[in-house]
Amino acid sequence: MKCSTQFKALAKWAALAACAGYGPSALAQSSLTLYGLADSYIEYRSNNRSSTVSSSSGGSALRMNSGGLSGSRWGLRGVEDLGGGMQAVFALESGFYMHTGAMGEAERPFNRQAFLGLNGPYGMLSLGRQYISMFDLLPAFMPLTYAGAYEPMPFLMGNLRLDNSVKYRVATGPLAAQAHYQLDDASGAPYQRSAWGGGVSYLSGPFGLAAVYDQSGGVAAAASNRLRKLALAATYAPDPWRLTIGYRWAQDKTATGNLNQRDDMWWIGVGYRISPVLRITAAFYYDDVKARAGAGNPPNPRQHALQLVYGGLSKRTDLYAAAAYARNSALNFAPLSTLPAGKDSQAAVALGIRHKF
Repeated sequence: MKCSTQFKALAKWAALAACAGYGPSALAQSSLTLYGLADSYIEYRSNNRSSTVSSSSGGSALRMNSGGLSGSRWGLRGVEDLGGGMQAVFALESGFYMHTGAMGEAERPFNRQAFLGLNGPYGMLSLGRQYISMFDLLPAFMPLTYAGAYEPMPFLMGNLRLDNSVKYRVATGPLAAQAHYQLDDASGAPYQRSAWGGGVSYLSGPFGLAAVYDQSGGVAAAASNRLRKLALAATYAPDPWRLTIGYRWAQDKTATGNLNQRDDMWWIGVGYRISPVLRITAAFYYDDVKARAGAGNPPNPRQHALQLVYGGLSKRTDLYAAAAYARNSALNFAPLSTLPAGKDSQAAVALGIRHKF
């Protein structure tokens, strides 16, 4: 069956299940939630490289994109009460591009998450395609909370999700701890495929601290590497202010021990709630590249970002505006090779809308 046919069938089944349920006895013990988020924005961007593969020229561009505040998605979330404080839980989540309707990843209907597990008094154990611990523990410590316009989150973390992963999470009061491990697939070798990590976060009142470690390997044996990352972050949010600061250490080595890259990334953000429905946030990100293979004196990327979010239309719908300027890289610390020849900076402004359902 083709992927598009599977997608339509699952969506139809989900809608029927959400509306009709499984019958009286099932409804008393379990729940199924159909949820989602749609986010689209219009962006003006400078130094935009031509889409022609062989071209190194370019200029400014006005375009539409998806995911300015949050990635567009829909999903199913299920819970069954097993008694004794235990629950069976699952989630199936699919990302898509709101401006085109295309799936986030071809041939993978549930590209964002697909896991099944048990949740109880001593934590939650889950199996499947899941987010790494760094992604789960750091959103409260990021200035723009992973907004695509414009927080360099992919550069900060690398691969956000892992197939064949086992995750354990426990939370008590303000303290949360989590760990994950990726099992090798049927054809992979341990060095190329395994990944693991974990960390802790503490959020109490306006104060918060987090520490998290992540390690991953390359996919192909010919280009295998071992990427290690360690992040430390803090937040202080006395209403109406919100302050965030963080540091991420990273080292990328080949299987033979040669250094690909070693860098230190820093970020700081200041947010202010102007009114109950309007918030502004300014952020700065800086990457200190200590060493890079083939580069004698690599440039250090930096990015300034400003975000304004208005939530006065409804509890589910937000309007937002964002602006950013990156130096020594493209926006969100994309490589300089993605810019037109001879350019070393990029700026953009965006206006968008987000709706949660």
